[in-house]
Amino acid sequence: MKFICFFCALLLTFLTGCKKDEPITQPDEFGIQGFQLLTDLTGHWVGTNETAFGNFDWFAFDFRPISASHVHSIYEGGSTQNIITSVFVADYLGEQKVMARNGGWLGGQYRATYFVLDKAEESNGVKLYRLVDAVGGENRSYMEFKFENGEIKFDAYKDNSGSLDEPIHHMGFTGTNFNPSYADDAIELFDYPQAVSEVNLENKFVNLQDPDSALFLEESDDPFPKSAHGHVSDLKINFTKDASIATTKMLLYLSSEPIINQNGTVDLDVVNNKVVRTIDVQPSEVEYTTTYLHPDKYYITAFTDLDGNFYPSSGDVGNVSLEVVVGAESFVEVGVLVDLVVL
Repeated sequence: MKFICFFCALLLTFLTGCKKDEPITQPDEFGIQGFQLLTDLTGHWVGTNETAFGNFDWFAFDFRPISASHVHSIYEGGSTQNIITSVFVADYLGEQKVMARNGGWLGGQYRATYFVLDKAEESNGVKLYRLVDAVGGENRSYMEFKFENGEIKFDAYKDNSGSLDEPIHHMGFTGTNFNPSYADDAIELFDYPQAVSEVNLENKFVNLQDPDSALFLEESDDPFPKSAHGHVSDLKINFTKDASIATTKMLLYLSSEPIINQNGTVDLDVVNNKVVRTIDVQPSEVEYTTTYLHPDKYYITAFTDLDGNFYPSSGDVGNVSLEVVVGAESFVEVGVLVDLVVL
């Protein structure tokens, strides 16, 4: 696994784009173009990422419903960097539209950009969806989801000037839905997906920082901020570290099964296939709060990664993976003792 602590800088900067292509309308049975995307996205996608900042051999998107018409995933690189990607039904331009919200925190800067689906097509078993900047359209930025032979390709394009003839490719994720069952409880709870609007975004993109983009740089201005999202929770983790690693950086993983057992043995299958959050913990940090967390049972594993291979290995100091159950719309606080030498 290759940890990508600055990945959020990539998505947070793809706020412009330029591909020239005619949109193809494919309304579904409800008359909402691209509604099937909400179903196709659900699950725990694990794969590789090719980016403008380098290529990475491990990354995951954990897309689960958080309402009857909203699917959500987040990447957390650390306390000052995260990136959310959510797709939902909204009232916009006099219709029900499939839209997306992409944003988060990069350092001390808040960002949220809104996209609207303008293409949904299927041919020879291949499904393609495109969402463009809700104000500037394809000449500012867009994202594409392509589903083929059990794989997803999630690409992001931008254009700083809005005048180039070809798009600048900033991210290309290719993955497989390793754990579609992670979304099952929420699918059943919400009878997901339903053709109901999650939010009304009519006349919300006014007085913009950039008149050519549905971009918000202040959370107080965001028309659909975290406080308006249901079903997700926060988990605060307090670290007690062995004196030998008191000033050592750690990696923090959340997974669906334990990574390190009481003997210090590591389950690499869990590391590769069942991790949903990979977080950088700085030497000075004695606590971390993970946000937008889907309700579920998780295992918390922190380790020093002294050899930089991005998984707990011999000589690293970690903890016996701690089980925690997180309910919907809750705040959970736990303590983790990091003092176990990995075998």
